[in-house]
Amino acid sequence: MQSLFFWKNWPADYRWIGYGIAVLFFSSLIFLWFSYFQGVDGIIHWDKVQEQKVIETPVHAFQLGPFRLEVPAESYVLFEYFNGSFIEPNTLASYLFLGVLSVCIVVLLSVLTTLERFWFYAAMALFILFVVSLRLEVLGIFGQHNRFVVGGVLALFVIPAFYFNQFGRSISFVVRLITFAVLATLVGVAVGFFSDTAFPAYSLSMTGYAAGLVLSVLFIIMIAHEIFAGFVYMLGRGSTKSLTHISIISAIYFFNLLVTALHEMDVIQWNFIYINLYLLLTISAVIGIWGFREREPIYGNIISFAPFGAYFFLAMGTICFITTGQLLANGNDPALKLIRDAVIFSHTGFGLIFLTYLFSNFILMLARNLDISKVLYKPNRMPYFTYRFAGMIAMLAFVFVSDWKEYVYNGMSGFYNYAGDKYTLEGDEVYAESFYDQGRSNGFANHRSNYALGTIKASRFNLEGARENFDDASYKHPSEYSLVNFGNTYLWESNTFGAIEAFQEGRKVMPNSGALANNLGFAYARVHNLDSAIFYLDKARQYKVSKQSAEANFFAMAAVELLPFDTDSILNTFGATSPATLANALVISSIYNQPASFTTSPLAAQKLDLYQATLLNNYLIKNAKKVDTLFTAEASRIASDPVNEDYSIALKSSLAFAYYHQGYVAKALEVLAELVYISQSHQGKYNYIMGLWALEQGNPDLASSYFTYAQTYDYKQAKFYNAIALTEGRRLDEARQAWDVVLAGEDEGEREIATRLKQILSVSAPEVMGMSDGEKYQFCRYRIGLQDSTVFNRLINSFESADYKAQALLDISRRYYEVDEIIPAIKFFSRIAGLRLTDKRLYQDVQHFELIMLASRKELPTLTSQMNKGVTFDKPHHLEKLWYDALLAESTGDTLTAEKNYTILGKYNPYFEEGVLAAADFFREKEPNSLKSYSILAEAIQVNKSSIRLLRAYIAEALRKELTDYAMSVSDTFDELLRRTQKSGL
Repeated sequence: MQSLFFWKNWPADYRWIGYGIAVLFFSSLIFLWFSYFQGVDGIIHWDKVQEQKVIETPVHAFQLGPFRLEVPAESYVLFEYFNGSFIEPNTLASYLFLGVLSVCIVVLLSVLTTLERFWFYAAMALFILFVVSLRLEVLGIFGQHNRFVVGGVLALFVIPAFYFNQFGRSISFVVRLITFAVLATLVGVAVGFFSDTAFPAYSLSMTGYAAGLVLSVLFIIMIAHEIFAGFVYMLGRGSTKSLTHISIISAIYFFNLLVTALHEMDVIQWNFIYINLYLLLTISAVIGIWGFREREPIYGNIISFAPFGAYFFLAMGTICFITTGQLLANGNDPALKLIRDAVIFSHTGFGLIFLTYLFSNFILMLARNLDISKVLYKPNRMPYFTYRFAGMIAMLAFVFVSDWKEYVYNGMSGFYNYAGDKYTLEGDEVYAESFYDQGRSNGFANHRSNYALGTIKASRFNLEGARENFDDASYKHPSEYSLVNFGNTYLWESNTFGAIEAFQEGRKVMPNSGALANNLGFAYARVHNLDSAIFYLDKARQYKVSKQSAEANFFAMAAVELLPFDTDSILNTFGATSPATLANALVISSIYNQPASFTTSPLAAQKLDLYQATLLNNYLIKNAKKVDTLFTAEASRIASDPVNEDYSIALKSSLAFAYYHQGYVAKALEVLAELVYISQSHQGKYNYIMGLWALEQGNPDLASSYFTYAQTYDYKQAKFYNAIALTEGRRLDEARQAWDVVLAGEDEGEREIATRLKQILSVSAPEVMGMSDGEKYQFCRYRIGLQDSTVFNRLINSFESADYKAQALLDISRRYYEVDEIIPAIKFFSRIAGLRLTDKRLYQDVQHFELIMLASRKELPTLTSQMNKGVTFDKPHHLEKLWYDALLAESTGDTLTAEKNYTILGKYNPYFEEGVLAAADFFREKEPNSLKSYSILAEAIQVNKSSIRLLRAYIAEALRKELTDYAMSVSDTFDELLRRTQKSGL
């Protein structure tokens, strides 16, 4: 046990130094394995590329005479696929390599000063070569780009080293170590703070690459036979059948080494479990600590194992581990090819000769079951030097058979990759590309160079060149990133079937890749192969990296393909919470008017990304009728924040729907009018929506102007809806011309409606008597004026349908009411009583119009009584309810409630004329000396410019406030509206 923990007999100072180097040794080993398992993820990550599609979803529908009109809004679905990012050099790994290499060189230099003269001079020559190889002159330390810098650094280290070796032999090792450590720190400070090149430390790690690689290979050769030696120490201690046991286990192990070596040489490609070469290196290095101690009889005349030999071994091992670790961390596979082949070729070659050495010297002792562990390095026939020389020949045999020039080229390729990374960090893409291209030329089909070139070319849309590089990157050492990006080059060319084939080939190489499965599902969704898309998206859901993207793609595909899934049920099954998935699910629930009971937090993010912006937009569209004013206020603040400028226009257009359904029509129109001004590309859409709203608010003239603008952009059904607006406005000549335009269109359904409407607009009263109730109703709505009561009565008595009859009576009653003809309005409205209505919507319209007439006449007891008869006040009737409550509150002296309600009524909806007029009346009485009443009316006519009632009230209020010029400015408009009304028989 004492021999196992050999360091316990060392002096305290040496022991603590040994602990420190051992910690560095094992820390570097851990770093190697961390980098191994991390793989290329340390320098490449997944970029998620979003493909957004617009899905039109209905927000609400309304009945306008014989037409049922839907108001559409734009929801967005997000498809998402993976793409490998640009290479981001792992600078932390490179800086760790530089730092650990520096510490180990300091340790080695300190050890070298203890050697005898010949070995000291030989070692110092190697140290000088190392310093020269760092090419310090290129760093421009203190502005010097010459060899004086190199000479100065050499002097700093060589002079003290010579002094310690020749004149200061008695100086303690601790002092030597501290001296060189301080000098190294000074050089490091000079490099870090006084170099005139960018990333000087990274440049040093790049030039230190060659030295690290050479020392690593030397260390690998040092420990090549340690596992075979370990078998001897385990089985050759005098146990029974030692020769048999060692022979069998060595043969099995050597067979695995040979098979792995042949596999590395591409001689065989068996379905075989090959030895992990980094595990082989790890085991050899760890047991080599004790093995190197046992070899002291071989090198003891140069250096003793305790403690300087141990320091030397640990420092060399640390350099090997940190070099290999940083190459793994940066995915520098051509350089790793040297490390891997050095491990397997040295273990195989030296292992074979070591067995020869073993059996040549100790076969008789093994046959007699004698303990040979104590004399393993005291040969009696084949000298140890002969074993080493023959082992080197055997190792080189593998190297030459594999073509030794390949290793030179791979080493150069590794350096060029390092140089390309340096220029990548500096942002010089041209130089970076040139070095990566040299790396590609020297290291055949290496992943690192080709992947870097592929991403650079893809960014320039040189997709054919990028595809070639990604294909080469996947030839020897494929990664998910190179396989995915290879397929993506076809996607970007819109060659979806080519992408599908590429992704399928990629899955043969990496069947457990979630990114490949997701992209394959996405590609199948593009070509509407839904079964395959669902299959691969379900595969992608099984992997953490692609789960959220696959679920988002599933809902996006369902929305685009109009698949009637139960949104809540599938979300619960998925357990999905990502914003993209929820945003897409909201679209499906909007399309099919499904309840959305899943939890969302659309206002959680203040700075929006595409996911959160899409979620907020779709939430607003889905819940336009439900969100309250607090929600819209916060959503408006977020949408208006400059940090969310990229999403502002889309969010504001969706907010307009929320304002509209809160009754804040003025704000909704204001928002869309602003967007029309600032967004040229969407003018058709926004005018189209405003036209529909104007129709619903009972202003067909304004609606026609909006649709005319939308028609110039050939937006959707603008021509058809303009014809409806002109017909509703009873502008019959223009309406006939508009229907002719519709007849010239391609939509068969619209042409059929146009034919019927043209007939209604042209038929005479006697002719319509023989038509259906629907056609009679349309004739009443569009052809009969208020002066034609005789014709109206004759037609109304011929109706067979109570619903059509009631609708016609309600329409004409409203028309009389809107021109302040209250008596005939009541007369016609009263005739609805007693009719048995089957249309629930019509019945509710009748109820609400009755309340409006009662409120306008301030018949408050009757109003209260009728309100208590089961009248429901949904969102479209919200302002009406506020008006009634204001009237009742005012009558009871509750001026606070009345003022609060009238304030809303005065600004929310200029088309709700009763509310505007009532608010103006209230504030005129409450604040007779203020301009508030005037302001309410002035703002209202800016929006509702064709309201006779509002214009009349505004003129009267302006004259009352002695604003004669303002009154005169609208009097011509008022007179024109009156003339047109009288002429058209409205």
